[in-house]
Amino acid sequence: MDSQLNINESDILKVFAVSGAILQSVLGMFLKHAHSHSDMALLAVIYTMVKYTAPVFIFAIVYGMVKGNQHTKPGHFYKEKFNELVIPYFLWATASLIFIPGVQVNRHATSFWTLIESYVVGNASPQYWYTVMMLQFQMLMPVLIYICYKFLSKPSRVIPLLAVSFIIFGAWLWMYDTYVFHGAYATSLRYLDRVFVSYFIYALLGGIAWVHKEQFDGILRRFQFILIPVMLLLLIWTNREFFSFGFEDMSFGNLIYLKPSMTLYSLVVIALIHMLAGHLIHKNSRALPFYKWLSTYAYRAFTANVFILYFVLKLFGGLVDQLPFFVALVLVYLTTISCSFCIVYAFAKAYAWIKRTFRKDELAVQADH
Repeated sequence: MDSQLNINESDILKVFAVSGAILQSVLGMFLKHAHSHSDMALLAVIYTMVKYTAPVFIFAIVYGMVKGNQHTKPGHFYKEKFNELVIPYFLWATASLIFIPGVQVNRHATSFWTLIESYVVGNASPQYWYTVMMLQFQMLMPVLIYICYKFLSKPSRVIPLLAVSFIIFGAWLWMYDTYVFHGAYATSLRYLDRVFVSYFIYALLGGIAWVHKEQFDGILRRFQFILIPVMLLLLIWTNREFFSFGFEDMSFGNLIYLKPSMTLYSLVVIALIHMLAGHLIHKNSRALPFYKWLSTYAYRAFTANVFILYFVLKLFGGLVDQLPFFVALVLVYLTTISCSFCIVYAFAKAYAWIKRTFRKDELAVQADH
């Protein structure tokens, strides 16, 4: 079944990533509806649980890229990714800037140059920085292919490279925590959290997971029984860190990826989802076609979700505050994620129909001549 569907672990990883990312959007919007510390605590605990999305996205992207593009020419790859990634991002970011400018983050677009900055750094809406960061790894495709298939072709080089990489990444986390996160350079270096260096360790592991798949999967199987307990311990750690900021003016901006607790948590979650994905594929699960469909539209649904969430909240109106808090949260989330996938699917089908129609007209004109 997996060969017929052309499905692999990265597809299932993407589904978990986009589901978590959309939930993060909903949780962020619901902060203004939290009227008690218990409501805030609920949001915070759920948010820490799904604060794995960017690393999972990167791991999945590079895993799929390395798997399917060993012999692909960079020019062809970039053209394909421009249509697949850049155009949806530009269209949905533009829609957000026009119709819901109030959801912009950091510096708002007030001139031509700040408008360009908004696109480049992903300020048009919360979480568009994900797209900016992920596109950088797509641009690095030739480098990643070379590292994975040339340099790491000798298994003896994997452990030394990982050791050096984790040391460098640890130093980067220390620098960010000391000088950027609530530090002296919090404003001037605020966009470091969307530079590829801040997440390269997940990309490297994604490439290694495919090129040395048998060994990688074997290592995960050895530790499979301790992964869930470790994940729960790391969740306690991340929640203690977050709650130390208090409930006054609670901000999810205080829960960042670039610290040891979140890095370890993300790595454990990646391992768990990767193992689940491998199990589903090995067993030819009946859910595979569903995962494949979701993964096909995952990125587009992600780029649309904040825009759609805004109007979903408008649709619910005062009902959000009348319903029990958790019930309202679940309803808004399910509505948002369903509408996000359905709308981008409808757009994709409409675009395909228009494309076929013009192609038929073009062929008819050529036949007449």
